[in-house]
Amino acid sequence: MIRILLVFLVLLPFPASATPAASASMEVSPTGLAYARLFVPGAKEVIVRTAWPTDWTQRADANQAVPYIGADLVLSGGAEGYPAGEVIEAFADLKARAQLVPSADHLFGVLAVPRKNLNEAVRIANAHLRAPSLDPAWLDRIREGFAQRARENGSRPVGRGYEALRWAILGDTPLRRFLSSDLIGDIADVSPRNIALWHRRTVLRNTASIVIAGDVTREEAGQAVDALFDGLPEGRAPEKASFAADFTPRRILLHDPDARDSQLTFVAPLPPTRQGHVYEDLFLLRALGAGDRGILFETVRTGLRSSYAFGAALDSFAADLRLLLFNGAVETAKLARTEQEIRAAYDKLRQEGPAEDIEALRSPFAINAKANETVPAVLSMSALYSLLDGDGPEAALATVRKVEAVTVQSLEDRLHRAWPASRDFVVVAVSPDADALPGACVIRNPEQAAACR
Repeated sequence: MIRILLVFLVLLPFPASATPAASASMEVSPTGLAYARLFVPGAKEVIVRTAWPTDWTQRADANQAVPYIGADLVLSGGAEGYPAGEVIEAFADLKARAQLVPSADHLFGVLAVPRKNLNEAVRIANAHLRAPSLDPAWLDRIREGFAQRARENGSRPVGRGYEALRWAILGDTPLRRFLSSDLIGDIADVSPRNIALWHRRTVLRNTASIVIAGDVTREEAGQAVDALFDGLPEGRAPEKASFAADFTPRRILLHDPDARDSQLTFVAPLPPTRQGHVYEDLFLLRALGAGDRGILFETVRTGLRSSYAFGAALDSFAADLRLLLFNGAVETAKLARTEQEIRAAYDKLRQEGPAEDIEALRSPFAINAKANETVPAVLSMSALYSLLDGDGPEAALATVRKVEAVTVQSLEDRLHRAWPASRDFVVVAVSPDADALPGACVIRNPEQAAACR
């Protein structure tokens, strides 16, 4: 699954001394590229973030391993003037970091570099984005590492459980293949040719959302943006991705005789972040699964006297397929009872609201939001997601205000209007006991979950 980055949960110290407040604005570079600038006075590091829209995960004929391997190969497999692998040492010398990360909807890019080294780091990054060598030997190295990780993930019970969930909800679709660990055949077929095709369709000059954050002037920011995108081809942005998903509630047990214990996972949809109320979701998530104080932990460890823990997370298959997820290891003999108790504890939360005082829930978010007000890495990510959700970059500077705006009433409204009822979850268990979850659809392989109704 694609993990949601909760940028305001990053624990960072307060600045040693007061600095001028950050500001946000939309700008246009000298060559006409629109971008968001987060001006952060006194910041030593500059962050450039990009998000190119993609339709690769909607193409039935596309190899869904290509974006993962291609994202790595473009930056490390050499470029015009740079032998394969040399960029790693070059960026280390500049104290810079660069990464491309594919998702179902976008290819995300980030460049982080000390302000004094911005121009040189941008020049190197541009060479790799504009004219990657896609070295075959380097491709073999990346492909084998990716295949090894896929095999390891697919062999673990928790990984097989998530595979079954994706089969149940997404079916045999390109999106499921993109999110899955059963890509071994696709991995073997990744070639410089199909990576080049993906690169040409995706890394375009005129389609990306762009954010630059740091102590840089409008002129410096515009020049850096133009230099980063210099020479990239132009093209037409794909239509916004739209994915089919079936969240019909089901109970599925994947029988795995080799599993030591059982895994239990609940998944249900939540509205996408562009509809707002993200902070209410995070407060409620903390009430559900915050370490040894969350409702789910108390239910499993204290109520059931289990040696295992249970937690909650926000996740997503794609931008408009956002998920509420509960997961944990469970004693096999207590699997059925654990399912019942988790449902009951969750229903109680929806009926009564969080047991924890609102200010206790607010405190960690308020502290971290305040600490992150002058951190380019956090502000730039928040601004980029705001752009993708259709908001302006100034939303990145409103975190403190939005955290303070959460109330007991807004939490109750969110629970009742947007959060699923306990009966609305898809439940998947992985267990060595085929009879551990009475009434469930019992399967032996993850793909059989698609037929469970």
